[in-house]
Amino acid sequence: MRAGLPLLALATCAVLGLQGCGESALQGPEAKPPTGLQPAINPENVPSLTAPDPSGDPAAPSLDMLITKSMLYAAALKHGVNPYLVMGLAWHESGWQAGVVSSAGAVGIMQVMPSTAAADGPALLNRKVNLFDPGDNIDMGTAILKHNLVSYHNDIAKALTAYYAGGGAVTDWVHLRSDCRHYVWAVYNAAMMFKDGKGPV
Repeated sequence: MRAGLPLLALATCAVLGLQGCGESALQGPEAKPPTGLQPAINPENVPSLTAPDPSGDPAAPSLDMLITKSMLYAAALKHGVNPYLVMGLAWHESGWQAGVVSSAGAVGIMQVMPSTAAADGPALLNRKVNLFDPGDNIDMGTAILKHNLVSYHNDIAKALTAYYAGGGAVTDWVHLRSDCRHYVWAVYNAAMMFKDGKGPV
């Protein structure tokens, strides 16, 4: 009986330790959700998009990238979402590559699942969408992000978690899965890169 007591004590401590995992257990930049980026915007108060002339500078981004940036910007304005957040999400998801299909079957620039598009296209856009069309793909992904932001009261971490792993994964930050925290911070950092003018386009 005495030999079992230390094991029981260790097991009890482990359970209590797990229950006590809170914000103090998380360390580094992921200890707290990102802040400092306004998720929703008023399209009337957003400065116009300026782009470099690709013909004047050999190091300038390709025309395809500039077009994609313009499409992301336009979709963000249409749905009232911060353009940098949309650009960062798309960059993290696909590197703005329209032809990307993930191993799970997510398609295109915004990496939208076909089943999600089939259900949410008519609900959010009042039409069917073709995920292989970059314009439709960006419109659908941005509409989903906007829907998530509205559902979670402009909480970027929860909205991005829902985009990445579905609504069932959404919880408070300290109980969020580590892969979801990584995802949220990666998208946020990409968004801030574009906001600071350090993005590839």
